[in-house]
Amino acid sequence: MPEHHDHQDVWPVLAANQHVALVNERGWRLSGKVETLTNDRQCLWIQLDAGMGRQLIHHQDGFMLESDIPA
Repeated sequence: MPEHHDHQDVWPVLAANQHVALVNERGWRLSGKVETLTNDRQCLWIQLDAGMGRQLIHHQDGFMLESDIPA
């Protein structure tokens, strides 16, 4: 039986090539295009802007989508 996760405990559904910006509580910001999202939505591969390579981000790494941060 597949494991189910609360939607707040995983990345939201993100499309390949969707531009995203991620920010952690220290203000470190990563931006780029979604390469892929794992089927369980726990991990996100992002191709970073400015040719900075790609990065794997787990949903518990402390990053939030910038668009989800309350103003």
